[in-house]
Amino acid sequence: MLTLKLIGIAVILLACWQFYAVRKSFLNLKNNANQGTSVFIGFALWSGLFFGIILLVVGLGILFSWF
Repeated sequence: MLTLKLIGIAVILLACWQFYAVRKSFLNLKNNANQGTSVFIGFALWSGLFFGIILLVVGLGILFSWF
């Protein structure tokens, strides 16, 4: 039981790190984008955000035993 709660907290912390990385990448893109920037960066940011949401839901599910 304790190990599941620790795993849930670890997954939630990983989700927070993912949100931070997406935000940092977005701000970097906003300040430094030019003609050489890939047109697929928007998809990369959205998929990173989506992955963070999935990690958050899974972490909360593990922490509160929803699964």
